[in-house]
Amino acid sequence: MHKILRALILSDLFILGSFGLIQPIFAIFMINNITGATVTAIGVAVAIQLVTKSIVQIFVARWTDEERGNRRELVALFFGSILMSLVPLGYIFSHSIEHIFFFQFLFGLGSAMVYPGWVVVFMRYTRNDKAGFEWSLYNTTVSLGMAVAAFLGAYVAETFNFNILFVGVSILSFIGTGFIVYIFKHEFTRSE
Repeated sequence: MHKILRALILSDLFILGSFGLIQPIFAIFMINNITGATVTAIGVAVAIQLVTKSIVQIFVARWTDEERGNRRELVALFFGSILMSLVPLGYIFSHSIEHIFFFQFLFGLGSAMVYPGWVVVFMRYTRNDKAGFEWSLYNTTVSLGMAVAAFLGAYVAETFNFNILFVGVSILSFIGTGFIVYIFKHEFTRSE
C-alpha cells in the first residue's frame, strides 16, 4: 500500500473518528445546552450540514478538476479539514439554535471541501489489482475507529462534560489534518 493511502486513511481515522465521538450524543448536547433546541431543530441542524455538503461539493469538485495534478485537491482538502477541526470549538460557545445552525453550515462547507479532493487523491494512488482491498482497509479502519469513538464520546461527555469532549474532537481532527500536510510535502517536494 502506498504511503499516501496510509496517510489518507490515518487522516480520516482521526477526523471522522473524532466526529464519531460526538455524533451519537449530539442531540443530547443540543437539548440540554442550546436555547431553542427541539427535536425538529436537531433535524434541521443535521440537514443544514448535509445539504450544504451535497451542494457545495459539486462546485469544489468542478474547481479541482480544472487543473491537472493534486494541488487543488490538496488545497481544498487541507482548508476543509481545518474548517471542520474548528467547528467543535464553535459548539462550546454556542448558546442558541442559530449558533448551531451556523456551525453546522461551516461543518457542511468543510466536508464539501474535503470529500472530492480526498477521493481523487485516494484513487490516484490505489493500485488497480488491489483496489478492493485498499478501499476495504480504509472503510474497516475508519468504521472501527468510529465505533470505538461512539462509546468513548459518550463516556467522556457523561464523566466530564461536553466542552472537554469538543476540545478533544478538535485536537484529534487537527492531528488528522497533519497527515494532509505530510501529503502536501510528499507531492510538492519530490523531484518530477
